[in-house]
Amino acid sequence: MLIGFHPEDSLVLVGLAGPELRGRVGLTVRVDLPSGRDVRRVCTDAVSVLAGSGPDRAVAVVVRGRPSAAPRRARRDVALAVRRELRRAGIGPTAVLWASGTRAEDRWSCYPLPGQACGCSGTVPDPTATPVAVAAAVQGGRAVLPDRAAVRAQLDGDVTDSARRARLGSAPVLVGGPGRPDPWLLDGCLDDAAEGRLIVDDRLALGVAAALADPDFRDEALRRCLGAQAPHAEQLWAALTRALPAPERADAAALLATCALLRGDGALATLAVERALEDRPAHILATVVDTSLRGAVTPGVTPGPYAGPVGLRRLLTAATGAPAEGDG
Repeated sequence: MLIGFHPEDSLVLVGLAGPELRGRVGLTVRVDLPSGRDVRRVCTDAVSVLAGSGPDRAVAVVVRGRPSAAPRRARRDVALAVRRELRRAGIGPTAVLWASGTRAEDRWSCYPLPGQACGCSGTVPDPTATPVAVAAAVQGGRAVLPDRAAVRAQLDGDVTDSARRARLGSAPVLVGGPGRPDPWLLDGCLDDAAEGRLIVDDRLALGVAAALADPDFRDEALRRCLGAQAPHAEQLWAALTRALPAPERADAAALLATCALLRGDGALATLAVERALEDRPAHILATVVDTSLRGAVTPGVTPGPYAGPVGLRRLLTAATGAPAEGDG
């Protein structure tokens, strides 16, 4: 699954952009299936978040696995509502599907809706063997996890290590000048991540945490989330989020959320933002990412210019002076 875990009782929206047969997959949004009275609001909010990434089309999947579930009837109210909201947002509903789950051999079928009477159905292939999953694993080393709790658990480090680092407090910054972080600290960490040799010990964890208090270092760290080193930066911020105690991990968690949302991983971005805002409710970057993630809209209102991955990249590129995507 593109959201990084196998959802249950969920509505999943997958944005698509470009030519119909040669387009690209964009942002994926997952929300819990709503109760009957909340269907319209939840579908509107979910579509608003998706719309912020500027998709041309979308596939909607209602994941509802019950032994007695009848595919033609299982949460048809959600299927109708989400298709209506996609059209209102100017997003073409390519297909609206029901699935009992997203694991191999789970059942799926197209809802019998007006204008969608194809009757398509089948079983889910092994998700780990699909081209998309193989590409994600090769490029980012990401595996599909059992559920959302497993994704959250990825952000939890060793309790003993975190407690020890909390007692140690802020380590001396690895300096290149009086009171300033070593300008090579970030480069060294990203090089190690790229080579698969990144080891976050007490000195490195607390050193980078202290360095992130410096505005120039923090801005440079954010710029790395926007460029070619973004995959390696994401590895670093994920490792630091696990390694640091609260509230020192807030900066790393916010940077992790930034990287995750920019590549369209809404599930990880949401959990990382929650972690950052739990630790520091007024954290500026975390608040920006949270607003962008939610689409910067209220139900029924057109998404703002900084909503979703595309909007967030536009905002951060302008704020940091980073080269725009495609610039030399």
